[in-house]
Amino acid sequence: MTIDYGSGLSTEQDHALTGPLEADPQAAETMNFWAYDPDQNIGLNIHPRIHNGQMHAMVTLFLADGTILRQRADTGSFDDGASPGSAHVRYQCVQPFQCWTYVVEKLPAFTTSDAGQRAGIVDDETPDATISFALQSEAAAPIWLNGTMTAEAVQMMKGPAGLWIAGRLGSGIHPDSYRYDQLVKVTGSVETPDGPKDFTGFGLRCHVRGVRNLTGMAGTCWMSGLFPSGKGFGVMVNIGADGRYSFSEAYTTDGKTITPARILQFPRRHRELEEGPFWIQLASDELGLVDISGEDVRAFYWSMEDWGANATSPPAYGNDPDAGVLMKQALARYQWDDEIGYGLNERSG
Repeated sequence: MTIDYGSGLSTEQDHALTGPLEADPQAAETMNFWAYDPDQNIGLNIHPRIHNGQMHAMVTLFLADGTILRQRADTGSFDDGASPGSAHVRYQCVQPFQCWTYVVEKLPAFTTSDAGQRAGIVDDETPDATISFALQSEAAAPIWLNGTMTAEAVQMMKGPAGLWIAGRLGSGIHPDSYRYDQLVKVTGSVETPDGPKDFTGFGLRCHVRGVRNLTGMAGTCWMSGLFPSGKGFGVMVNIGADGRYSFSEAYTTDGKTITPARILQFPRRHRELEEGPFWIQLASDELGLVDISGEDVRAFYWSMEDWGANATSPPAYGNDPDAGVLMKQALARYQWDDEIGYGLNERSG
């Protein structure tokens, strides 16, 4: 069986833009990458913001002893869409929708910890360490092209939520604008204070190309999980100021195909630092009722006064219980039937 990992998108649509998008110069990109090695208890995130051949990369490295290394703004330019990068961060497309590499080399970073950033705002971001790793992701399933799995998701992408998740342009749906997630297997090496450590784990890569406007958004839930058998899932919910689910879509996969699912239950207690186990329930077109339990293994927090352009100051790293908006970005352990997997758990509001 030949798997179309790109779900019909072209090779170039897996690359980054090196200049303005002709259909809408306001369109920008992110190419988020998450990975977690459960045996080493080492995890990481690269969150690059890309516009007109410029990359501004945020990088987080979770070490096994509870240390977190963080850099929020590594900047640089590139002229090859298959190899976007900043000063210390470099992506490389080896095979579109199937294989990418990620190299971070001696990136200056500040040190905090699981306990430290949960306890409050991290005021001192003076670099006192460096982040270095070299990883490779291999496709574990086809991409989930957000807003295409169900009739209601197609409809919701045309509304304000399509701009909240940057899955469309200001003028509406366009073939050059999209958002997709892809479950991946990740291998490589990470530098630690105890020397280099081999890395083997679970991951997610996300590519967003569109116009983002967060006006009217009140909360989000973005989750994914990959299991050793090859099965996996993804969940996306966006909540409007009126409390309604302005975007809601999910899927399940066997590693070869993805099938639609509808979200019946998802966790909403992200401001509770001792949240503990949570529960996801999906109604899958293929599998029927799917129950998945989860629990965060590593997490960091962003405290914001308001969303996006409405905020007058940049988000603060760490937990402020009085923040107007608190975002938790976590790596989570999931259980589906008798199988344990790992993935992303990002919630905000």
